[in-house]
Amino acid sequence: MATDPKTIAAYNDHAESYDKHVSDPTDSTFHSYYEKPAIRAELPKLDGLDVISIGCGSGVDARWLADNGAKRVVGMDIASGLIDIAKKNHPGIEFRVMDMDSLDFEDESFGLAYSSLALHYVDDWVKPLQEAWRILKPGGQYIFSCGHPIDSAMEYFKDDESRGARLGRTIMQVTGRRIVHGDYLAAAGNGINPIDGNLGELEIRIYHRPISKMFEQIQSSGFSVERLVEPQPTDEMKAADPDMFEQLTRIPSFMIWVLKK
Repeated sequence: MATDPKTIAAYNDHAESYDKHVSDPTDSTFHSYYEKPAIRAELPKLDGLDVISIGCGSGVDARWLADNGAKRVVGMDIASGLIDIAKKNHPGIEFRVMDMDSLDFEDESFGLAYSSLALHYVDDWVKPLQEAWRILKPGGQYIFSCGHPIDSAMEYFKDDESRGARLGRTIMQVTGRRIVHGDYLAAAGNGINPIDGNLGELEIRIYHRPISKMFEQIQSSGFSVERLVEPQPTDEMKAADPDMFEQLTRIPSFMIWVLKK
């Protein structure tokens, strides 16, 4: 299974609190003022499209896609607890428990595949991307967001007064010793490095890979890359959280891929 079992268990165990988090625009400035505006800006006109939401969570994005013109929306997620909530809260939309490594749909079933912050939970992109390619119609797009490798490459630290993250090097003035902070290339893992962390109360595992590894796995799946977007936060974030606004204008946390079959 491409997604770590403890990540699946975390989303199942905390499905209701996660749904409250993503359903409230004021609860996460990262979602409402950064990632959502960025990925939605890359979407084509939805009118008449059959759309699959891959890693749909509790169905909030699937609801948005349906409300904004998609002819048919299907949401799938590996966490059954999230799918239960999606079915309850968003009647009229089809939701299914499914692994993105094995999509139970016919070839060329959809005109658009959409995924918000799900692929970074997968250890190898090739199989899920091949499956997305298979179920898309010729000319169809796969538009997804994921964690930015600059962010996931960082080394985290804390002391009595502060905590932070760094990627770079320290050179000692006297000895010339060089200390490296973080690991962008993840050479020991052939470009992939598992990272355990917390998303609120959820204990999760994501997988870091540099942009070069992302391109390698995308090209292996058959897709071509139309655009790679490193988004800027919106002006609303500047008002709601000026410190985070300043950080995201200089160091990205997410990225948006626009792929085409």
